[in-house]
Amino acid sequence: MADWIEQLERLSQLHKAGALTDEEFAAQKARVMALAAAPDASRAPEPEPAAPAAAAEWDSAAYVADAPRSTAAKWALIGLPVALVLAGAAWFGSTLIGPKSDPELSGAATAAPLASAAAAASAAPSEEAALPASLDETLTYAAANNCKAAGALEAIYKKLDSAAGLGSANGITVRLDAFDSPLALNVKNGTDADGIETRHAWLRFPEGTTWHGLKLSRLTSTTTIVPESDGGYARSITFLDQPDKVRATLSRLGFGAPRAPDYAQLSDEACGGSMQIAAISGGSALTCNWGC
Repeated sequence: MADWIEQLERLSQLHKAGALTDEEFAAQKARVMALAAAPDASRAPEPEPAAPAAAAEWDSAAYVADAPRSTAAKWALIGLPVALVLAGAAWFGSTLIGPKSDPELSGAATAAPLASAAAAASAAPSEEAALPASLDETLTYAAANNCKAAGALEAIYKKLDSAAGLGSANGITVRLDAFDSPLALNVKNGTDADGIETRHAWLRFPEGTTWHGLKLSRLTSTTTIVPESDGGYARSITFLDQPDKVRATLSRLGFGAPRAPDYAQLSDEACGGSMQIAAISGGSALTCNWGC
């Protein structure tokens, strides 16, 4: 089956599932159809999002959790996909703070109208400095001890998953009431020589954004697809604070995440998982991993 047909089917599935708005679906469909109609010689890969300004390497230890499942056999299956998910995440997440613009999501992720190039341009993040904002009441968890996101936070993660699944974040934005400008997502996918596919999607918060007194940096979603085997995915929140401060704050909020290399198991009917807080270059990250 042609790649463009597969992309249209994926778009339709995401739209029906509510992961893409009508405007986003229309914009992505038009993009795919334009590529399909263009002569092969004229097709060019979409430009990658601009590389982050800073270049601090993430510590891969922040994304390695060797948490066993409830049985040894179950957790043995998680080891490979989780390690692949998190090791793959290390190369792309080099910047802790990015361009000065932010998402605006009124309880659920939405997209700016993209019916024309002018509308798309108006949805682009503003270059003006954003005022500091607190997202205490915006980014919430339904079950902190199980790393289960809720409301706007869950909606943002779904947006990240959708963009990563499409292989492009063009035309997909999220908004938060705390900010005037939307934030464009970033995507970086790849497949290695063994056919293992890794999908990364992330968004950055502007400098000065806080969450329960912690300095927010970014949200990240990473999915690993292993041929003929279990896959895995991870969600992380990165802070500009040191691990001890992050752990103390998260403990007060109901998280049971220890510092790496220790981990806490996450319960799930279908997938085993773990969470931990790890030091990375310039800060720390709360990472939740699942393998299934």
